[in-house]
Amino acid sequence: MPTVTFPLAYLQRLTATDPQQLEQQAFDYGLDATLGHQTLEVEVTAERPDLLAAEGFTRAINIYNGLVRTVPDQLMPSGCRVVVLPEVLPLRPHIAALVVRGADLQDGGLEVLVQFQEKVTQTFGRQRKKIAIGVYDLDQISGNLTYGAEPLDELSFVPLHSTQPMTARQILHSHPAGKLYAHTLKASHQAPVLRDAAGTVLSMPPIVNSAGVGEVKASTRNLFIDVTGILPQTVVETANILAHNFLDTGAEVQTVEIVTPQGTSTTPSLVRRAVPFSAKYLNEIMGTAIPKSSLGKVLSRMDLDVSGTDVVHVPTYRTDIFSQVDIAGDLLVALGIASLQAEPLAVKFHLGEADPLRQVMFKVGDLAQRMQLTEVKSYVLTDPDILDLFAAPYVQTGNAKSRTYSATRPTLQGGLLDILARNISAPKPINIYETGEILRFNAAGAVRESQCWGFASLDARASFTTAKAYMQTMLKALGVRYALAVRDAPYYIAGRAATVLVEGQPVGEFGEIHPQVLEHFSFPEPVCTGELDCSASLMIG
Repeated sequence: MPTVTFPLAYLQRLTATDPQQLEQQAFDYGLDATLGHQTLEVEVTAERPDLLAAEGFTRAINIYNGLVRTVPDQLMPSGCRVVVLPEVLPLRPHIAALVVRGADLQDGGLEVLVQFQEKVTQTFGRQRKKIAIGVYDLDQISGNLTYGAEPLDELSFVPLHSTQPMTARQILHSHPAGKLYAHTLKASHQAPVLRDAAGTVLSMPPIVNSAGVGEVKASTRNLFIDVTGILPQTVVETANILAHNFLDTGAEVQTVEIVTPQGTSTTPSLVRRAVPFSAKYLNEIMGTAIPKSSLGKVLSRMDLDVSGTDVVHVPTYRTDIFSQVDIAGDLLVALGIASLQAEPLAVKFHLGEADPLRQVMFKVGDLAQRMQLTEVKSYVLTDPDILDLFAAPYVQTGNAKSRTYSATRPTLQGGLLDILARNISAPKPINIYETGEILRFNAAGAVRESQCWGFASLDARASFTTAKAYMQTMLKALGVRYALAVRDAPYYIAGRAATVLVEGQPVGEFGEIHPQVLEHFSFPEPVCTGELDCSASLMIG
């Protein structure tokens, strides 16, 4: 989880709460905070990017303490316009922007802004690939802006912290920011560029600002801020968070018109989102008996506005609330877990019986350990870059906060290889197994969950024969009648892989990993893997 450090002097500009109380109230809010001599260090959960800003943190504490927050019903237009040109769409298609007038960046304000900019783009923005933020001196900008793309050798400007002009290609190869973030741009002979009406380059998103207009100082009062990225929702949400942050400092925030080939929109927005909920559901999941008429008062501590008894209006800086399950989490924070009392008489006991498939999985795990395999566990959500190696379709989560955990696994083998790669320096051989659920598409296109057993071996002698021995030993121990057929897959070496068939249906596979996959994980020695769908084997066999 990301950690941010807020200067106490700046926090005192935003809240009257005593620093010692801030530490405790952060804990009550569900955050881990440590009070230093002149700073407050806060560990923020990944789903709350708004709390990465000092303004967002103090906003949450102030509202939690019952202070009334006043924001305008809508933002006034700035008169600024950003025209998005078609040539930038394949590179980095989405942009949002806002204008800030009367900003106060003195006494730590600029440092806090830069920290938020870096933290949110490094974490929530996946190292600037998903989103990047550009901040500019509005007084140096002429007229409307264009967001387009230009050839790498023709785009030239003086980048931030430099004195000489450089081409985009030179920036990507020589400038510190270029070398660090070049991976965020698709391979192309062009680079994104933001220019004003006079042709002045503001930045090359998401790499670097230009010197001059892109260099903001503590004395700068008027700002132009852009957010660029690859997902429209994430880009707009980040602009909304920035708008709320500056409003809480007393600055004036104005909207910018975004003109694209698909149409025109205005950013940012303060219009709350409506999320339906059931008071009965909230009370049941929380074990409370809060009257419908009182829910609004409790949820107001989290800046949630209850309309009637079935809709909550969520502020635009809260990007983490999608359904009433999330509202229940906020209700717990608002009530305080210490206020919930156990009711022993309400506890009911039910006798159940073991799930047959679960019993099979226990047996599979026991057999794997008898084969001297070491048990490991990986997550159901994993990195799509790993899954792409196995050429199997997978479910991609929407608005994921981390790419590392943004896709559901259709195979255990990816996680097993990742674990082997993280333990390359361990003594060989490394023989591991895992039992767990996977999600695959069936013939009808629906997602089906299965319980599987997978194994992997990293050893100089690992081969198709090794994998076959593990698989056949497991199948015979389970008493499953099977047949083997040739398996042709890009992640196995051709001719060194097989499919397990039960009554003519494929239920598993094993083989020796292809050198290209070995190279991806930097394996120094051969690897063999295999996988058995225990759900299918139980139903068929």
